[in-house]
Amino acid sequence: MARPIKETPILYGEDARRFEERMKERRRISTDHTYSSAFTSCLLLGRMHSWWRLIVATAVLLPCWASTLRADAKQSYPIVRMQVERLPDLNVPRIGHSVMVVNGEPTVFGGHTTGFVPTKTAEYYRDGAWHLMPMAYIHDQGGMMVSEAGDVLLFGGHEQELGIGQTFTLERYEPATHSFRGYGSLDTKRCFANALPMDSGSIVISGNWYRDDCIEVYDGSRQCKFVKPVAQHRSLPHILRTARDNAIIFSAHDIHADDFDTIIIDHLKGEPFTDSLFNTWRPYCYPVGYHGSCFIGDEKKGEYTNLIQVVQGDTLMAIVRVEGEAFALLPTTSPIPMQSQWGRIVWFSHIVADRRIGRAYIEGYGEDQGDHRFYVAAIDYLKHPAPVTLYYSEPQDSVVRCQPILTSDGDLMLAGGVSEHHNNYEPSARVFLLRMGTPKAATTQTVSSTAWMWVTLATLLLVAIAATLLLRRRKKPLPADAEEQDAGKATATTADEELMARIGQLMDEQQLYLNADLKIADVAKALGTNATYVSRCINAERGATFSQFVNGYRISHAQQLLRRQPDMKIAALSTDSGFANETTFFRAFKALTGMTPREWMAQTD
Repeated sequence: MARPIKETPILYGEDARRFEERMKERRRISTDHTYSSAFTSCLLLGRMHSWWRLIVATAVLLPCWASTLRADAKQSYPIVRMQVERLPDLNVPRIGHSVMVVNGEPTVFGGHTTGFVPTKTAEYYRDGAWHLMPMAYIHDQGGMMVSEAGDVLLFGGHEQELGIGQTFTLERYEPATHSFRGYGSLDTKRCFANALPMDSGSIVISGNWYRDDCIEVYDGSRQCKFVKPVAQHRSLPHILRTARDNAIIFSAHDIHADDFDTIIIDHLKGEPFTDSLFNTWRPYCYPVGYHGSCFIGDEKKGEYTNLIQVVQGDTLMAIVRVEGEAFALLPTTSPIPMQSQWGRIVWFSHIVADRRIGRAYIEGYGEDQGDHRFYVAAIDYLKHPAPVTLYYSEPQDSVVRCQPILTSDGDLMLAGGVSEHHNNYEPSARVFLLRMGTPKAATTQTVSSTAWMWVTLATLLLVAIAATLLLRRRKKPLPADAEEQDAGKATATTADEELMARIGQLMDEQQLYLNADLKIADVAKALGTNATYVSRCINAERGATFSQFVNGYRISHAQQLLRRQPDMKIAALSTDSGFANETTFFRAFKALTGMTPREWMAQTD
């Protein structure tokens, strides 16, 4: 039986989506009216003195733009510039590693290094330097959890290079002596698993990759114990405490990273169930080494509360507060920003909470070309509704993607991870410290503020006046009749067709689409034209955006690889086809074919 959603006031959901649609329509109408007024004013201003042009344009544009800003005001949130400090690099570049502050020391465990080769090393940060340590086993995309005794339990991971296989391995790290010892064995070979400690001192483990899953428990002995099968075989599941001796387990993806049609929630003790929240939202999953849950409750008081992210496609992200087994959207002052003034934001981390101040953080980076900024969404979850603040950095030489760790000073540290090359073969060794614990050093501005209004208004006025002058000085005669108009259209169509043919030839011969960092500017440069013309041409001739057009070539290439190598690993398939990561590959494949790669292969066979 589905569990009802807790009746908490929600600022966005079905009602708020309708509200947002109304606001978008109002903004569209306001914008259309603004541009229409601007155009009309341009025609009228051509015969006026320059000072009268300014007065009339101001009178026309100010009410229209102010109206648009009022419609946007309810979506405002503070924007804060944060300081970023570059720390010494890791000794070993790595991806797929685990990160945690242990005994006051930021520590990274395992993962794989350059060439997609697992590394049997760990490092801890002290006295301004990273100190390398040998591990007992390799743990590439393995699991990690701090035991009741204070040591760290490390388990599972890929068995071979290139992310192949799983392992039984289980070892313990003693932070006081910085030493590792092989300790025991899992009940099931695993990688992409998660774990959760219980009040009894035992640790619940679940999750797997390309191998069947189950629930097992580590109780301090050398052999983990099988508990029960799972209703759904999952990768990187959320495991959340609901009571002293119980937990729930769920994920949006199966062991092949395919989306579940229906998300079933498993109990450690109890029967599986579903929740209607997941009919419209999906738990967020970004595989950059997520371990553990964002617990914000109080075990001593029996309050088992967690925060998780949920998404609707690529356009909307929200926070869910999970109290016991009740799921409810966290009321916030605005949705999580998915866009900055520089372009689209990609959120790549799971929630990190600073429980001392009641703040949750999500880490991201700028997706658009040249936007090498870090972004952090901060949610003050103790307030009702919870204020949302967007932090951004100045442009960096490069950015990395990995699960951040919260330092003792309240800052966020990013150590290693996915580099700007966006593949498993060239990991990063860079370490960044995002100064969240020093807000006084930041500079704050507010979206939709009065300053934005005047800056934008001034820009529109300049555009209007410039357009007026151009209209007066460069009056081009219109076509004399319909025949001339048709001839002009035919010429434009022919030019688009010719350019489209050149774009297709470039893609076929040079296979530019295999470059995960391909930008429309790269295509325009290769053809000796401009990006705007290329974009307009693709839209007119193919009815698609540049991204959709390129992904069509990539999916076709992936299908050819699958026909030749049906057993090819998804990680290699997505990389070899030009996708930045597996998640993007799966979404593009399903959007184009209506099927997952596995379903497409089954139909092809």
